[in-house]
Amino acid sequence: MTQEPESGPDGYAEQLERRLSRARTELAAAERDAARADADMGDFSSATVSKDGSVEVTVGPRGELSDLRFLGAKFREMSSGELSAAIIEAVEEGRAQARREAARHFRPLDTPGPQVPELAGLDIDWARFAGPSAPARSSSSRPAARTRLHDEIADDEEDGGTR
Repeated sequence: MTQEPESGPDGYAEQLERRLSRARTELAAAERDAARADADMGDFSSATVSKDGSVEVTVGPRGELSDLRFLGAKFREMSSGELSAAIIEAVEEGRAQARREAARHFRPLDTPGPQVPELAGLDIDWARFAGPSAPARSSSSRPAARTRLHDEIADDEEDGGTR
């Protein structure tokens, strides 16, 4: 039975160190990209007009209402139910725009990187960016990646720690 050398150009330790170096580099890049996306989302706002044109709302990056304007005099002739429906419709459309913008910035960070595919993408807390209307938490492959890593560790232990 031949064991792989612990050192040398093709040694397991060197291969592992190169792989860890690539993983660190990929993680640092993902952290920079996440910080940039977070800053971009911090500046986001969306002004949306209701379909009937009676109200305009502005929502922030987390879907929070930051401004409400009544356009023209139409709102004066509306019942309270009609007016509230117009406001809710415009707010929901603004929140949908905030969700789309957050997804545009963060979805690429939600997937494993090319250099170390075993490392899952970032686990994104979507509610942080789109508030109460956020989609469900990230469906990244993080649990599967952890399982694969655990399987590799278990295989190494069964093989006596050698590959």
